[in-house]
Amino acid sequence: MSAPRRFAAFLALLLCLGMIGPPAQAADDGGAIAAAYQRLGGPSGRLGQPLNAVRCGLVRGGCYQNFQGGDIHWSAASGAHATWGGIGARWGQLGWEAGQLGYPLAEEHCGLLRSGCYQDFQGGKIYWSPTSGAQPVWGAILQRYATLGWENSKLGYAVSGEHCGLRGGGCYQDFQGGKIYWSPSLGTNPVWGAILGYWGRYGWENGPFGYPTSAETCSGSCWQDFWGGRITWNPNAPMSYTLWSWNPLIAVNKRLPLNPVSYVPSPLVTVGNQQMRSDAAGALQRMINDAAASGVAITTVSGYRSYDTQYQLYWSYVAQYGQATADTISARPGFSEHQTGLAMDIGNPDGNCGLLACFRYTPAGAFAAANAWKYGFIVRYPDGYQPVTGYTYEPWHLRYVGADAAAQMHNWGVPTLEQYFAIGAAPGY
Repeated sequence: MSAPRRFAAFLALLLCLGMIGPPAQAADDGGAIAAAYQRLGGPSGRLGQPLNAVRCGLVRGGCYQNFQGGDIHWSAASGAHATWGGIGARWGQLGWEAGQLGYPLAEEHCGLLRSGCYQDFQGGKIYWSPTSGAQPVWGAILQRYATLGWENSKLGYAVSGEHCGLRGGGCYQDFQGGKIYWSPSLGTNPVWGAILGYWGRYGWENGPFGYPTSAETCSGSCWQDFWGGRITWNPNAPMSYTLWSWNPLIAVNKRLPLNPVSYVPSPLVTVGNQQMRSDAAGALQRMINDAAASGVAITTVSGYRSYDTQYQLYWSYVAQYGQATADTISARPGFSEHQTGLAMDIGNPDGNCGLLACFRYTPAGAFAAANAWKYGFIVRYPDGYQPVTGYTYEPWHLRYVGADAAAQMHNWGVPTLEQYFAIGAAPGY
């Protein structure tokens, strides 16, 4: 027996014993691709002439055939359907049938708003329009898109695919009229218009508002709820926000004033000889107690300041040093973290290096630098970051951001709220 014949006999033996399966090309679409080709007009239809024979062995037992104007794919679960043009090309970029979309379930449907088309696949849809191109939509974002009215909604057509890997495992997708965000814990909601722009100023999902928890609601004015608060838009008034009472992630710097500028936190309680918002005060008292237990005494120097108090303090610095210098060591009224009730200047009982950079080397300063994050605080104006924060180094100025955010900033090596919220540097007003 010749070598080729011996090899063929060996393969037949393995097949008989069940040690190997039949070759992939033995799969058969049962003529479904040929039938779909004729249904679509055969050689005089959009597909034109075939370029090859039916080829099988695709994922889940599928087959396909290439034509001049597109392709037909078949699987037992999806049937035989053609793809072509922009949608077919985008499907190919996404991995054909082996990608998240799987096999097509129907041909392209056209005649949508603004001359658009879409095609259904096992794992979602691809939409195409002359202005947006071809983009996939799937999963929870697709379901939310449907409830809003598809391309007929304010969102219009998708202009990108889904982007994932956001904070907390979230995803988003861009549309002509806005975005849809999804997070595992807060669901899926659209954001658009002025509220979208304002939310973006505060760092999107990384900022104090976090992910949206509702869609926009309008009645005269419009508002939208987020994890950390509510943003309100009124055509006859400036944008405004309200943070939920528990949220310590309010972002305040030279470009983000308090809203309103006369803001008063509640409730305020006393810690040491100063006032703070109650959650921040409780965390600071725990830090002071633990420091004392380790032999380090920490005093409170300056906590909550009202708008009026900050006004007087700021202008006293201006009179003493000039405005350029004052703006590096004191916030203007309405722009001060002290007005949030979440900031505290700390010191040593003997006043050593009080409100000076050398405070970092004192017992209280060293303890705060090493341990404040464990209690939900950060050193808000770290050394070397004046181009980011706009203020000179203040090792005594602690800002409460909550245990989760403080731990993240510590573990990620992110020293400023501007970087953590991704809101950009704020060196000037």
